[in-house]
Amino acid sequence: MVKRLLNRSEEVTFEALSRVCQAHGARVSAKVRVADIFPLEGSGISADHFSYALKSHFDFVITNNDHQPLFSVEFDGPLHDLSQKQKDRDRLKSDLCSHFEYSLLRINSRYLSGEYRGLDLLTYFIEAWFLAEAFDEAQQAGMIPDDEPFDVTMVVSARSDGDRLWPYWLSRDIQGLIFKLHGRGLIATPGASAYVGLDDQGNYRCLSWVEFDDQSVAVAQTGMRSQLFRGVVEADLIRMLAMFELQQVIEQGLQGNRELLVDRDQFFVETLPLYRRSYELRAATSWTAPKR
Repeated sequence: MVKRLLNRSEEVTFEALSRVCQAHGARVSAKVRVADIFPLEGSGISADHFSYALKSHFDFVITNNDHQPLFSVEFDGPLHDLSQKQKDRDRLKSDLCSHFEYSLLRINSRYLSGEYRGLDLLTYFIEAWFLAEAFDEAQQAGMIPDDEPFDVTMVVSARSDGDRLWPYWLSRDIQGLIFKLHGRGLIATPGASAYVGLDDQGNYRCLSWVEFDDQSVAVAQTGMRSQLFRGVVEADLIRMLAMFELQQVIEQGLQGNRELLVDRDQFFVETLPLYRRSYELRAATSWTAPKR
């Protein structure tokens, strides 16, 4: 009798990874030892990190056709964050990836199930990684100015979806909708404001809002873990994701269901200042309702 190599969640992740990576000529391997990825000898890591690397593995390792590791993906189940022992192991693995400048993406079921402009978050992160690599290669070849920063939301089209403009600017359609609603006099501000901060665990938190009218504000909150993964700026991504929650609140308000709206004075006097005190600022945008 032998044990199954992957559980059901890992199997779904493996299939999704394989589908995305295949388009970039990359391969996916499961249950690869950490010590088979990193050159541990003489690396300067601590004894604890060295010992952990010998005993642990990555859920998935993505390689190029020459079997050179590119990055790894870990699937964290629903009980993953409840164990302090598991948290300590995660920290050791993250420390190793940081030391060796190696990208690590930690996902859960939300990265596989939700869709944002037709993309799940796993696909979004993986596509962004390969786009960042292609950008670097073009920059080194002199095709892009050296001082030009990479921004995945400014990619005009993608190989897999060439007919849709800016496929990785996830909130593009919602931002356009808010602007149109404001132009029709249905909401007070032409864009969504946001405050993005870090909690004491290093996770990202976002509060996004639109002034609905003189008395009410449409508000949405969301969170996302910090990643050691190139290509995506978490502060930008979480602002876009919050817009999807905000759209639902706005739509409910326009339909006459005002229970989800927040009193304007309460929001600006209590809710927003508390959020600012609770989470260390990482990014912010602000839209003010024009004076009437």
